[in-house]
Amino acid sequence: MLLQSSIRRVLLLRSVAIALQLLAVLIAYYVLDFALALLPLLSIIAVESLFQLLSVVVLRRRIHSRAPVGAATVVWQLLADILFLTLLLMHSGGATNAFVSLLLLPVMIAAVTLPGRLTVLLTVIAIAAYSALVIMMPLHHQGEHGMQMRHHFIAMWINFVLSAVVVATLVSALSRTLAKQQRAIAQSREEQLRAEQLVSLGSAAAQATHQLATPLANLALLHDEARELSADSPTLKPVVDDMAVPLTQCQRQLDLFRARAQQLRDAHERAPHYQPLLQLVDEIRQAFTLNYPSQQLHCQLPHQGEHIEIISDPLLSAAVINVLANAVRANEEVGAERITITIHDSDSALHWRIEDQGRGFSAEMQASLGSAVIASSDGFGVALWLTNATIERIGGTLALANNEHGACIDITIPKRRYEAVTD
Repeated sequence: MLLQSSIRRVLLLRSVAIALQLLAVLIAYYVLDFALALLPLLSIIAVESLFQLLSVVVLRRRIHSRAPVGAATVVWQLLADILFLTLLLMHSGGATNAFVSLLLLPVMIAAVTLPGRLTVLLTVIAIAAYSALVIMMPLHHQGEHGMQMRHHFIAMWINFVLSAVVVATLVSALSRTLAKQQRAIAQSREEQLRAEQLVSLGSAAAQATHQLATPLANLALLHDEARELSADSPTLKPVVDDMAVPLTQCQRQLDLFRARAQQLRDAHERAPHYQPLLQLVDEIRQAFTLNYPSQQLHCQLPHQGEHIEIISDPLLSAAVINVLANAVRANEEVGAERITITIHDSDSALHWRIEDQGRGFSAEMQASLGSAVIASSDGFGVALWLTNATIERIGGTLALANNEHGACIDITIPKRRYEAVTD
């Protein structure tokens, strides 16, 4: 999009330049009575106009077909500008023309829009064009005046070279700095929008949990009464007993939500702290076994894992459970039962890889999951989005990939190593 906008500006500037060139040539020849090569100048302007018309047509076709505009297109347009301007100067005084400094304009545009190596290429070509104008300039008569004019044009050439180099380096540096700042601002806005979405989603979840508390309590009372009434009924008693399991799970999840909400409030009031890796893994194992008893979870811990601590977050275990929940769904679709967690240790972080035996992620899911809420039949798009937000909040990263067995999710979590205290 930036290169397409740059091409449009180049074409607009060239249209203005063609009109000014034609006007300047006609005024200089007919009004000011300058001795100009009128026919060659008009021929060059005519060819430049045809090239401009062709460029506009090609650009419009690319825009309509949504074809990408590459850096090579900008380079060729700027090379054409240097060529046409050099030819016009060559037939109107060469290096003695006061408008010879316009050769710096393509260099400035290249410094703003193109990578450094292409900017250097156009700078060298512009310097070569000016050098050719100086070399082709007719020699002055011998004498002190001729020597002074020769020194003057050499000084002008040196000045042009220095100006081109300064423009190429300084404008390129400023352009890169500005682009970096714009990317930082865009990232900050995206993070702010994500934070607002998280707050809204958290408020909705808290409200729903609060509204579920009373119905669950009523259901628990009704279940107790039904159990008493069905104690002597061999038909109803198994049904009523089976109801106890989902009711207990709902009540446990409600209590867990309240506990994590309190942990989040406490976390805002104290400095960040760490927890042992083994403690987190045990918590994940227990939650996984409780919620998915038909699945097998295999964990491979790093060497000396008992001496590793990671940043503690009340929602970190829930974030990993969300990932495991997706792996369970993928396994159930193909009738598999094995999920593997492999943890590798590095200098400053732990690298988790969670692998299932499902069908894997599609290309669209890999590009969007975790960074935005997407449509999902089972609602896991929101879950993984929340997981990604939790991991990013503690300074980690999340990435999706596929392997030969199914899907894999790579998670990086900051850690620190501590020495066990011995008596």
